[in-house]
Amino acid sequence: MVYAITAKKVFDGEAFQSNKAIIIDNNKIKDIIALEDIGNIELINYGDNIIAPGFIDLQINGCGGVLFNDSISPETIEIMLKTNLSCGTTSFLPTLITASESDVKKAVETATLMHEKYPHNIIGVHIEGPYISKIKKGIHNPVHMKAISSEMVDFFVSFAKKIPIKLTLAPEENDVAKIQQLVDGGVKVSIGHSNANYIQAIAGVNAGISLATHLFNAMSPFEGRNPNVVGAVLNSNSVHAGIIIDGNHVDFASVALVAKIKKEKLYMVTDAATPMGTDMKEFRFADQLVYVKGDKYVNKDGTLAGANINMMESIANAVEKVNLPLSESLKMASLYPANALGVSKLGRVLKGYIANLVVFSSDYNLVATIDGGNIINLK
Repeated sequence: MVYAITAKKVFDGEAFQSNKAIIIDNNKIKDIIALEDIGNIELINYGDNIIAPGFIDLQINGCGGVLFNDSISPETIEIMLKTNLSCGTTSFLPTLITASESDVKKAVETATLMHEKYPHNIIGVHIEGPYISKIKKGIHNPVHMKAISSEMVDFFVSFAKKIPIKLTLAPEENDVAKIQQLVDGGVKVSIGHSNANYIQAIAGVNAGISLATHLFNAMSPFEGRNPNVVGAVLNSNSVHAGIIIDGNHVDFASVALVAKIKKEKLYMVTDAATPMGTDMKEFRFADQLVYVKGDKYVNKDGTLAGANINMMESIANAVEKVNLPLSESLKMASLYPANALGVSKLGRVLKGYIANLVVFSSDYNLVATIDGGNIINLK
């Protein structure tokens, strides 16, 4: 099936264009042409709205009433996919937080099966722990926390040949040589839930750590005399950092500051959990009861447990609260995470790329999601 779509503005992943039509052939973008050259191809006109690349979320624990930790199954990922598509997110990493190593293996194996079925939607898996710091555990259950073993290094490396794996760990809790083995084996290692000092963090970066998990949260903070993990991430040109833009995890002023420093190495994540996309008021996370309090999730002690936000809302915050340009905010939601994970043919509106697109209004209301050429009208 070949058809074309147009709107007042098309954001191609780098800049806005006007008077353009995107020709879609099955699941790919066949071309982007001048609107007057459309000929007799069927044209869907989205009027005053904006077309952009589909959003890419590299950290989402659950949504639509399900949590990956609760049910490590294809059915859970199917529900997460359906919910994400309704929110404009066309590609994501199902995220498993600290759990037993048997659950970690099951999560990787399950995500691999779903990656084979939906290669441009389930673009990998994120294992967030258990190889992290108990001091910076956040909501995570410390019972399973440990240093990574050679057996688990071999496991991750074997699956990294089949599926992109993002593995969050604390470098001070793990042998640097094992971090190097993971990186050499194709695993995307991310620093997070870490109490490392600057020297320990930089040693991890020098071993190949290329990502940072929810920057500022659950990591040793920047101080003038002790730059720590945050300082190492900000001072490294090679590390791509994910950040939650909900106003609860990180102050909007801090987001603005780090955006000036990290530029194209800063991408947004939701860190969303079970209630996102539902009207749930509470849920269980890491063996704890967690409450939905307005725009955040907290346990009885007030510890944040994921974020109650989707990517479209994150973009709105980036523009309206952080004062970033819409073009930069859209890059943080698509192009930059695609680059961080190293996935191809996603994050741009470009000839030969997968037709994962989103249509939204100037006031950030979603109109449609296009999933591999299939239109999901949301309004």
